Amino acid sequence: VRQPYTLGCSVHENLEPTLDWVQRRLDLDDDAISKMVRTYPQIMHLSIESNLVIKIEWLQQRLDMDDGGDDDDYFYSDGEDDDDVSLQRVSKMIQRFPGILGLSIDDNLEPKMEWIQNRFSMTEEALSEFILKFPSILSCNVEKNLSPTLDFYIDALGGDEQRALSLLQSNPTLFAYSLDKRLQPRLEEAREVGVAVDASVLRRMGQNSDDLWYAFLIRNRL
Repeated sequence: VRQPYTLGCSVHENLEPTLDWVQRRLDLDDDAISKMVRTYPQIMHLSIESNLVIKIEWLQQRLDMDDGGDDDDYFYSDGEDDDDVSLQRVSKMIQRFPGILGLSIDDNLEPKMEWIQNRFSMTEEALSEFILKFPSILSCNVEKNLSPTLDFYIDALGGDEQRALSLLQSNPTLFAYSLDKRLQPRLEEAREVGVAVDASVLRRMGQNSDDLWYAFLIRNRL
C-alpha cells in the first residue's frame, strides 16, 4: 500500500469530496483524475480550504494566469464555467506534475521560481511558459541540482553563459538528467572522440538512449 494512511480515511467525508473538488475545479475527466491519483496519491489527503484553493489561486497569480474570479469562487465554483485559458494552463501544469500541490509556497515554490526568473532574466510570461513546459523542475533542489546543472551546460559550451541560458530556456527538461550518471560521462565521451559540442549535441546527451548516443558518437568521431 503506497499510502497506508488512506485506509483510515473516510471515503465520503475525506477522499471523495477532495477528489470531486479537484476534478471539477481543474475540469478533469475520469481518466485524468485517476491518473493523477495513481501518480500522486497524496493528493487525496490535501485540505481543500487550506491547501488546494490557496495553491491553485497562488499559481494563477504568480505565473500571471489569474482568471479574475472572486476569492469565494475558488471554493464554490462547480467547475462548469472554468474554461478560461488561465485555469486550463494551471490544470495542464498540475496534470503534468501533481506533486506541485504538495510543495510549500514559501519554502519551495516561490524561492525556486524567483531563482529561475532571476537567473534567466525572465519576464513573467517567459517564466510561465518555462514552468508549464517542465513543472517538475520545481521539485529540484537549487543548490544540488539546478545551479550545478546550469554550470555544466555553461562549461560544455565553452563558458558561453548566454548560449547555455538560451538552450535551457528553450529545453527546460534538460535539467532533468543526472550530472554524474549521464551528462558528465557523455560530455567526456564526446570530447574524447573529437565531437564538437554545441547545443544540438547537448540535447542529444540528455535525450538519447545509450544505443542512439553511441551510434551518434561512431558516426561523428574524428
